[in-house]
Amino acid sequence: MIRVFPAFWLGILFFCLLPISANCQWQPSAKTLAKAESTLEQYFDMEYSKSAIDINSNYYQLMSSDSIIGFACIQQAPSKHDMFDFMAIYSSEMELLKLRVLTYRENYGGEISNKRWLKQFLSREVSDVQAISGATISVESMKMAVYSLTQKMRNWQSSQL
Repeated sequence: MIRVFPAFWLGILFFCLLPISANCQWQPSAKTLAKAESTLEQYFDMEYSKSAIDINSNYYQLMSSDSIIGFACIQQAPSKHDMFDFMAIYSSEMELLKLRVLTYRENYGGEISNKRWLKQFLSREVSDVQAISGATISVESMKMAVYSLTQKMRNWQSSQL
């Protein structure tokens, strides 16, 4: 008798789990969400409402008095061994207004949480953001994530027009 058991069941398992994994989306922890909400309250300093937009349930449209005041995106990016959570706040014209690392889980590279370093993203092209010694992987990851996120948000906005 030919043994097909391992390959057969592995194939069945793959096809059964494929729909589940395809629809899975990272959900920020309650602590990360609380930090994000605090950042939004400090930044806007006004009454606003937020609603998830259709490209990602962690991306929000921010409204005040029936007008769009901006967008907030909570996302993860890889560091050397783990992921870190960050938030980007965009204007209604999709200009980056603020970037904040919400949760950093590594022992090294946490310097990317520095507010002064993060301000570079607001005034420079992503490719011109300065490196940090000892945080090379996290810096490059943040640069790629911010560039990709900005492109995704601008494409989404243009598709809404």
